Amino acid sequence: MVFNRKPEPVPVEAPAPQLRRVDRTIGVEKQHLHAVASAGTAPQSVIGNDLSIEGQTITIRCKGSLKVLGNIQADLHSRQLEVGKEAVINGAIAAETVDVFGRVSGAIMGAHVVLHAGSEVDGDIHSHLLSIEQGAVFDGRSRRVRDPAEIAPQLERPGETTGQSSAGPQPYATQTYQPPLAG
Repeated sequence: MVFNRKPEPVPVEAPAPQLRRVDRTIGVEKQHLHAVASAGTAPQSVIGNDLSIEGQTITIRCKGSLKVLGNIQADLHSRQLEVGKEAVINGAIAAETVDVFGRVSGAIMGAHVVLHAGSEVDGDIHSHLLSIEQGAVFDGRSRRVRDPAEIAPQLERPGETTGQSSAGPQPYATQTYQPPLAG
């Protein structure tokens, strides 16, 4: 006698909530054009696989979560960073959490760094917690950092505060010479 196992039921996901409003002029309910973000998930910025960023002194800063799928030749600072399988980064990385699936050539600084199977890292890693999966390639030195603040990413430009405008440098106050009145 042959026994067949029933497939496990797949949980049904509830559709995302959507805002609706009533058009008062004609009394018809309309759906908003924008999607409603759930309160638990933060938005993620993505650098796509068709994008290449290159430069000598470029620094990319993301105050939230950043997923890189393309070719970056710059330094990256982010709260959370994911390096995709096809991504290539040539530059230093600083983030609270770093998940590497692709290639990184440069230093990595993060409180929690994970090198996933298939990733390649050529550079030093400074981290509080480091995980290297079987199949990952790591050529460099690792250093355990006791204080994560020592390796915290710079999410703001140096000299910029959250209350200051990023429109550009503030003009200097100039003094003009006023000759004494002849009298």
